[in-house]
Amino acid sequence: MSGEAIMQGKIANRILITNDDGINAPGIAILETIARRLADEVWVVAPEHDRSGAGQSISIHSPLRVYQVGANRYSVSGTPADCVLYSLAEWFGETPPDLVLSGVNCGANISDSVQYSGTVGAVLSAHHMNIPAIALSQAYLNRDDVRWSPVETFAEAVIRRLYRPGQVLAWNVNFPACEAADITAARWCRQSNGSIQKPTLVAGRDARSLPYWWLGFDRSSRHIVAPDADVTVLREKAVAISPLRHDEPLPGAVDYFDLSAQAID
Repeated sequence: MSGEAIMQGKIANRILITNDDGINAPGIAILETIARRLADEVWVVAPEHDRSGAGQSISIHSPLRVYQVGANRYSVSGTPADCVLYSLAEWFGETPPDLVLSGVNCGANISDSVQYSGTVGAVLSAHHMNIPAIALSQAYLNRDDVRWSPVETFAEAVIRRLYRPGQVLAWNVNFPACEAADITAARWCRQSNGSIQKPTLVAGRDARSLPYWWLGFDRSSRHIVAPDADVTVLREKAVAISPLRHDEPLPGAVDYFDLSAQAID
């Protein structure tokens, strides 16, 4: 398939979309719009509410409840991994999706955060079922002012470049927190380590004066400067593409994609 051919037209018969921010999150609406330009059939199956931090966990202590919220759109009471596995068992049988897309997550999934990410967990669950999958996340500097333009502008081009029929690979794609006009390339990178310094607890008491704790982390990535680290690539305002469960280069045996002429209006 030529470079020109993969940048236009449909690339798949069926795409399954999920996320960990919930069925009503803005990122999944963006991804659904993109997927409809890529596939003849798009299914959206996502948690009914935010399941960030779920990783690849599945629900084994409670039943799953599923609610239809539109044509081929369903919310699930469980985790992102549950959404993928339920979909395969309930609807797809012998004709699984050609591709699973997870996201677009509100916030980067890089470095030590990857192991906890429900966005990535869904992708790993799909990959375990021999389905190619891509996690997509939009970094931000201010949660109250998330700029989605990088993923809106470049995600379609990146997905087209990464997806190859017959190759069952999983990828983690992060879009930098900057203006889309500042981005000219997507770069292969490695997942870095060491951004989580230590766990933290924020204590409180409920209405009955019983104690509770919010678990969190102290984070810093300033010391991560390796040129092929995911943190470094995002810092340099490039789209960071990390392999998951493999060490393959980008399709075409390259280490970067030129995005300067591939923006989607």
